[in-house]
Amino acid sequence: MSSTKFAQPLRLQPEASRILVGLLTAGHLGAIAVLFPLDLSMMTKIGIAVVLLVSLTIAIRKQPGRIGEGGVQILTWQTDDEWVLETADGTQIKASLHESTYVHPWLVVLNFRRENQRSLLTFTLAPDALDKETFRELRVRLKVAGKSVKGR
Repeated sequence: MSSTKFAQPLRLQPEASRILVGLLTAGHLGAIAVLFPLDLSMMTKIGIAVVLLVSLTIAIRKQPGRIGEGGVQILTWQTDDEWVLETADGTQIKASLHESTYVHPWLVVLNFRRENQRSLLTFTLAPDALDKETFRELRVRLKVAGKSVKGR
């Protein structure tokens, strides 16, 4: 993306997605339900179920609009193709979009690389996390920006 294509920064302030929370809950509870017919000791089943419940709790807490990955609440795509991620306490983190970002009409997964950090920050956005027009604009910009962005 160049500044001639999009003159305005795109500011994202995602809310928690009911769709993603529902899918996360269904997947984790489904995995727990599958445990019980297995030929494992009850202690093993309970241990795995506890790990799955902890995993569900962590996944839901990382939902944008709640605490967010790394405490990030606002994501701003600058006109110079850089991103500024703002935490709840006002700290701003400069980041660049990683090539593993995924774009689909029903799901956008934004992966960010921060300066001097090896790990990626990931934000999974369903259509109900943003207003309809902002979600559409994000997908369009990612497509236009996008030789390195995966998905369709």
